[in-house]
Amino acid sequence: MIGYTLADRYEILEKIGSGGMGDVYKAYDKRLDRIVALKVLKTEYNEDESFVRKFRRESLAAASISHPNIVSIYDVGSEILEGQTYYYIVMEYIDGKTLKEVIQKEGPLPVKQAFHFALQIAEALKVAHSKHIVHRDIKSQNIMVTRDYRVKVTDFGIARIVGNSTVTMTDSVMGSVHYFSPEQARGSKIDTRSDIYSLGIVLFEMLTGDVPFDGENPISVALMHIQNHMPLPSDINPNVDVAVDDIVRRMTMKDPKERIQKVEDVIQILKDYLLNPRAQQKKVSQMKRGQTQPLSQTEILQAQSQVDNRPRPARRPNESKKDPERRNKKKSNLLGTLLGVLVAILIFVGIIFGGYKYLTRDKSTDLVLEDYTNQPVAEVQEKVEAMGLLFEISEQRESNDVPAGTVLEQNPPKGTHMNKGDTVYVVASTASSEVIVPSVNGRSYDEARALLEKSGLTIGSVDYQFDKDIPEKMVIGTNPQAGTSVKNGSSLVLIVSKGEDDETVVVPDLKGNSVELARKYLEEVGLKLGSIDEKSDDSVDVGEVVKQSYEAGTKVSKGTAVNLIIRKDKDDSDSREKPENNKLRNFKLNVNIPADDQSHNLTVQRKSEDGSETVVDRMVESGQVSNLKLKGKNGDVFEVYVDGNIVNSYTVGQ
Repeated sequence: MIGYTLADRYEILEKIGSGGMGDVYKAYDKRLDRIVALKVLKTEYNEDESFVRKFRRESLAAASISHPNIVSIYDVGSEILEGQTYYYIVMEYIDGKTLKEVIQKEGPLPVKQAFHFALQIAEALKVAHSKHIVHRDIKSQNIMVTRDYRVKVTDFGIARIVGNSTVTMTDSVMGSVHYFSPEQARGSKIDTRSDIYSLGIVLFEMLTGDVPFDGENPISVALMHIQNHMPLPSDINPNVDVAVDDIVRRMTMKDPKERIQKVEDVIQILKDYLLNPRAQQKKVSQMKRGQTQPLSQTEILQAQSQVDNRPRPARRPNESKKDPERRNKKKSNLLGTLLGVLVAILIFVGIIFGGYKYLTRDKSTDLVLEDYTNQPVAEVQEKVEAMGLLFEISEQRESNDVPAGTVLEQNPPKGTHMNKGDTVYVVASTASSEVIVPSVNGRSYDEARALLEKSGLTIGSVDYQFDKDIPEKMVIGTNPQAGTSVKNGSSLVLIVSKGEDDETVVVPDLKGNSVELARKYLEEVGLKLGSIDEKSDDSVDVGEVVKQSYEAGTKVSKGTAVNLIIRKDKDDSDSREKPENNKLRNFKLNVNIPADDQSHNLTVQRKSEDGSETVVDRMVESGQVSNLKLKGKNGDVFEVYVDGNIVNSYTVGQ
């Protein structure tokens, strides 16, 4: 297939994957000038009309839903090549890895990251379930993770519109047995709760690095999903807390009726934990301590049987019925006295041990909260974060009694002992129609946007900056900064990290140097010498650099080629070239905008002998190809910037 072009449009470049129903190729869409993924039905199934119908059904099911966390379907068709018919689907190309590959490389994921991934998968399922579509093949191999850690659910190859008919194992090609729900393994009717079970298995895998059940063959694994007790993530990963265990347990109950019933409920549960994990841990712990669920009829009968069948001591012939009662009373009094003494001893030992632990505790890790009420939010955030704690505004409340940006309440309260990494939540005061900018430092773009929108704010633009401490794609801060009081509905500048500035270099000043010296200076900083052209110029000697394609001081990626213009010997053609050089020329530049579901600022600067000017300055949508119609003279340099970063430089006439 590689090298063929389908529909006179999709040029197949390379094979990038294979699934149960077809192979996946990377292809170039000539019409829209973009890279796409092209899924082709395996040719051995072409004669099977049932398979062809299912393949077409996959495209219809997937094309009917649209969501940022679902791989988009662009086109569907068939093509005859060398007498062979090929059925294909054109999909969004995802530059990233499967979740399975991420887990295999990184091992168990941090709980917060695993929950963020699970939340995005659940959001995708929510849209599908709202259209009565059950994915039926949720597994880590079918979850793509982009370079900026966004999740895309793919392969609705066995999805089916849920109707009145029963969906069984025998009428569809099933996914990996390691993620089967018990009802899938039994061949029973399947509904949206089956996807919730499979998502629970994926969450277990993210938290532990492995699936809960494995065996020598698919049948044995399927039986494990039906019969075996579901392990808890904490059995394998001790860093998992009781609240997380409880969420996984509720998602993977054997009986669909006992499972979390709706994916909307899964989303809310995941969000509640991410918002306040300590509260959820405490809630689950209290439930476990105070759980008094009624026994089933079977359990009652078993308990009665054990009591009735226990061995009884033989009564002596001369022993009256009253004597055992007297002896039992004496034994009971003696046992009560002994238990009282034992409890007193344990309490005394506990007090001594606790006092010793308190006196010998590590003072450096004993973080005790102060009373932060009536203090400015910005100052409290600085204090809290200096202690190694996290800070978050949980609520904003209008108040005429204190200035805007003041802490009204805090949770946990004064005197609470905290561990590093714990979160302090505050209620902040606002003036009428004003809100406090929440802290979004260290969060992903999606998290920051959700938190800002919750506070009544929006992201106006994104400023990408290098930062050696904040990972790439994570938020550095906002402008105005956190703790500032602004009008409700205001737009902020979100500052996002580009990671450590170790892949860019500064272009040196090459003007007036010979070509060999220019080459040497470029190679010293990790750049390359590009093309060399000539022009007449009296400002430098013959053979020396007149102009360079990137101005001195510009930051560019290592390995970038810098084109040079050097002075040539004077000749008679100079006078003939001048009129042409002064003539304006029309031309086009194509700029590819990043496909990240964000708006971007596109700027073009024209630099000529007359000076520098901005000729384009506008916001463009994600994934667009901007066709810029520009006008300039020979020698004019047009520099293209996206969000302040130079992405192209073009010299008219070169």
